[in-house]
Amino acid sequence: MSVSPAKVAKRRSAKADHLAALADLLNASRANPVHLFEHGLALLVDRLGVDRAMLTRVTGLGYEVFWWAVGNGATMAGVFEAPEQGFCPWVMAHPDRPLTIRDAASEARWHKSPAWTALGIRAYAGVALKIGDQAVGTLCVQHHATRTFDHGEVALIRAMGDLMARTLESENLKQELRSALEALELSSAIVEDSALQSPRSGLPNRHYLDIWRRASLFMARRRQEPMALALWSQPMVAGTKGRLGAAVAHLRGEDLIIELSADQYLLLMPHTNEAGAEVLLKRLHETLGHHPTGATLWLPDGKDMTLKSALTRVGKAFTDACREGSALVWIRPKG
Repeated sequence: MSVSPAKVAKRRSAKADHLAALADLLNASRANPVHLFEHGLALLVDRLGVDRAMLTRVTGLGYEVFWWAVGNGATMAGVFEAPEQGFCPWVMAHPDRPLTIRDAASEARWHKSPAWTALGIRAYAGVALKIGDQAVGTLCVQHHATRTFDHGEVALIRAMGDLMARTLESENLKQELRSALEALELSSAIVEDSALQSPRSGLPNRHYLDIWRRASLFMARRRQEPMALALWSQPMVAGTKGRLGAAVAHLRGEDLIIELSADQYLLLMPHTNEAGAEVLLKRLHETLGHHPTGATLWLPDGKDMTLKSALTRVGKAFTDACREGSALVWIRPKG
């Protein structure tokens, strides 16, 4: 069957539009990888007219959504909490080819998948993010209605995936260097003062926090990433120290639990928003038990360069949670 010249010209025009949009994104994102993630995913949502675009990565805790964009009227409900119920595992198992699904509800291979039955994802296109030969995550777009992804659209997703994978590789190398420098600083501090750990809980103490936040807040401001804080209290009875150790073992790499004072603990969650923090706190409660918890966000806006205001807010939220008997109370930054 022949294709009309008009249709060929239309496809070429669409492909040129995609490439132009990609070029504009690259020019705008050279100085800051955050822009690539934020605006790149928004570009996919806008260009493809889908519900959401998102990046997932595989950590010791399984699949984790770490960046996303949504279209008008769409949300991350369900998807954020359980990205593994989507089609990510298939993409990770077949990292050398993209997965496109026009209608999961009518395709025998997918109509019983939790992506469709639990999350309502009917159309999907995704690629693996590879660093070297290793797949470390996925880039995908999802939609609630039937949708066909043409070659130009799949090529756009693949190109975006390659760019984001290279950015992740670069950021991972930078993070390793930062971690090495921070480890050196902490090692030097230990030589000067060994009292960085509480013998009572085995956790880092306030002095450690003072050292940690100098490097962490600087990088958070550079990357324009929020940080979530949570504060709770629990008595040091038999088994508490072991449970705290288990909780630390299940944290993400940059998360930190501090013994702020006797029986009072502070969890800091870099590059984490409110929704992400609630997922992590739910996991924490499964290990430590449910205790009234106060939470807030620190924002990299230059108004609170030392965490002082954020620590005041999280303390107030903790007091409110204790008074109300609530599992979790948030106090959000003003403005």
